[in-house]
Amino acid sequence: MLTGLCIAARAQRGDTAAPHQGPDSGFLHRMRQFGKTETVSSIEKYRNDRIALQQEKLLQELRYTSERARIFLRRGIDTGFYRKYLRTTSHELMIVQDGIFVNQGSGQTARNLDVAASILDGLLDKLNQRRGNVVRYVKTLTDYINQIDSLSADSALYTFPFDSVQTVRYIQKIAVVAKDLGPADTALRRSSNAVQQLQLDYDLMVFTVRSRLEEVELLRKQQAARLISKEFPYLWEEALRHRPMEEIVQLSVAKERLVLKYYFNDYIGRLLILLLLILASWYFLHALKQKWKEERELDPGFKGQLVLRYPFASAMIIVISIFQFLFLQPPFIFGFILWLIMAICLAFILHQYITAFWMRFWLAMLLFFVLAGVTNMALQASRAERWWMLLLALAGSIYCVFLLRSKKRLELREKNIVYFIAFVAVVESASVIFNLAGRYNLAKTLLVSGYAGLVIAILFLWTVRLINEGLGLIATIYKHPDRKFFYIDFNRVGEKAPTFFYVFLVVGWFILVGRNFYAFQQAATPFKEFLDTERTLGSYTFTINSLFIFLLIIAVSTILSQIISFFAGEPGDQRNKDKKTRKAGVGSWLLLIRIFILSLGIFFAFAAAGIPLDKLTIVLGALGVGIGLGLQGLVSNLVSGLIIAFEKPVNVGDIVEVNGKLGTMKSIGFRSSVMNLSDGACLVVPNSDLLSHHVVNWTMGNNRRRINLSISVAYGTNLKQAKELLENVLRGNERLMKYPEPIVSVREFADSAVVIDLYFWVGNIREFLLVRNEVATQIDEALRHAGIVIPFPQTDIHIIQPKE
Repeated sequence: MLTGLCIAARAQRGDTAAPHQGPDSGFLHRMRQFGKTETVSSIEKYRNDRIALQQEKLLQELRYTSERARIFLRRGIDTGFYRKYLRTTSHELMIVQDGIFVNQGSGQTARNLDVAASILDGLLDKLNQRRGNVVRYVKTLTDYINQIDSLSADSALYTFPFDSVQTVRYIQKIAVVAKDLGPADTALRRSSNAVQQLQLDYDLMVFTVRSRLEEVELLRKQQAARLISKEFPYLWEEALRHRPMEEIVQLSVAKERLVLKYYFNDYIGRLLILLLLILASWYFLHALKQKWKEERELDPGFKGQLVLRYPFASAMIIVISIFQFLFLQPPFIFGFILWLIMAICLAFILHQYITAFWMRFWLAMLLFFVLAGVTNMALQASRAERWWMLLLALAGSIYCVFLLRSKKRLELREKNIVYFIAFVAVVESASVIFNLAGRYNLAKTLLVSGYAGLVIAILFLWTVRLINEGLGLIATIYKHPDRKFFYIDFNRVGEKAPTFFYVFLVVGWFILVGRNFYAFQQAATPFKEFLDTERTLGSYTFTINSLFIFLLIIAVSTILSQIISFFAGEPGDQRNKDKKTRKAGVGSWLLLIRIFILSLGIFFAFAAAGIPLDKLTIVLGALGVGIGLGLQGLVSNLVSGLIIAFEKPVNVGDIVEVNGKLGTMKSIGFRSSVMNLSDGACLVVPNSDLLSHHVVNWTMGNNRRRINLSISVAYGTNLKQAKELLENVLRGNERLMKYPEPIVSVREFADSAVVIDLYFWVGNIREFLLVRNEVATQIDEALRHAGIVIPFPQTDIHIIQPKE
């Protein structure tokens, strides 16, 4: 364009010299034509440039989308795995339906319906999770396809340049993009069709499972309504239908395995918490037992010390008894496993502790419980099972009546067990009656509830006793500065367990026994729904159950931290421990371990409760504001504690001197540290003071200490003889270190005597007072024997009489 303007300028110089030119001819006409032409050319060029830029942008987006689509397809879901899970689900659904909708045998049983409902719940949850993954995958595929179609349909892609060379180049670009985009687009559409079919299959399976679950729930309600009605023929009548026992056993094993599988998957987090609590309690009791052995002797009969006999077994009983209520509406087999584990542990603990008669009773009740539990896992009724139930209930009721009439009941260490023995006699007798009358489901429920109720009650009673014994032993053996560990005042622990333990026992017993009845489960369902209902507070969605989990994990981490602090904070008698033992102790790392446990607990609590971790930043921000408003001292002590934990200027068990006070470092906490002073008192020192003040650490010097002793001898004493005498006394004392060697030096000629200084070393600072006293006594005796006098301070007064 600039070149054209220059040519026009030269033409102007030629035209102005020519006269008689009209307005529409010559230079002006040519200029107008040139302007029109250039305007059209510039607009067209600008338009072509804009289209070219848009085309380049579209082609780049197509390449980028194609690349992302290929990466997504490579990392996509494994449709083979998802179809395999569908086949597995279909097979498991067939197992669930067996005995309920097909092969019904002699009739529906409550246990079969309970197990089926639990399995169908688990199946539905897993199906919904995988279906959600498939739906999200289909949506992403559809988004990629729509994005490619939208970019490909842009009209700018199909506007070609006027220049033939540029058109050829553009067509080549399109060909390259099309070659790259074509396979990706084809793969996307093929995968989308396949996954959409997979989604339809999952939708159908979800509908089928949900329908079966609704049908099972309806059957359960109908059966609960006619619980006392006659369901089966009288026991002496002929059965209407019959299914071989072998098939019933196979069906029962398959269903019980499935219900355990899905329940473990749903509650794996709580199972880990339970295991962590068991290990923490075992560590607690094991340390308590070792401490008792060190300072006292265990009673051969474990009177009052039964909790220490087998610490791991005691931990299993205590923790499972208390924390089994974390598991809401568990299947019977799950509770049966927990109770059986506790019962076996209690049998080991009670062996040779209770009388042989009552030990046989416990083993007999344990056998009845196992037989009743195994019978309860048979999910379909049979005539052979009904006869077996009759014999089992009759044997238990007769045995319990015999025990109640026996004078041996006076030997019971836990007198309250008598009431539960009577409970078993009544319930098992009722089971016999209902079984004869054709009320199979009620008879089976009573059979299991009787034996399970007795076992659970005995486990709870001994749990209370073990806890009370443990608290009493802790109160006796641990001289801890904080006597209210876990908010329990050890000074108030007596011979009788606290009342709230027994309240917990009664309420827990009713809950565990009531789970065997469908009416109780129906009553508990609204409570479970209340816990699981989502609630909204601002932009945050939560459930009561998630908050409970959050608080539980925080409590568990705090308890674990307290346990470690309680035991590691008891250094005991350091005189009997060498330096290596003290250095290897957990006390040196106690603060870091506690911080790690609490931090990990907070992280897991946020994650398990579903609280976004970005909420944690709000807490930290609020903490920052608090620091600015007046928490500087607290933060200073906390940071000082961290510095002490890493740099280790002092460790737990070190002998230190702070402000002239000598003591042993007992614990290093978050805010302050505790020293055991030599006079028996405990000195609490803020962590910042340990860094800012001049702290003397004798342990860092291998516990050695130099002793300075000054001796005065009278003027006229042979100093050479006196020095040799003192050196012999120091060399002859076995408590003194040979290196560095003792030094005897004459310091000064004082007013009344010659002062001699003695410098010698002891290997243990704890003995320096004893050694100094011993050396002083030996020196006094040696000087007396040699006739060397230690003079009294004396002053000569000269009186000068004035001259008259």
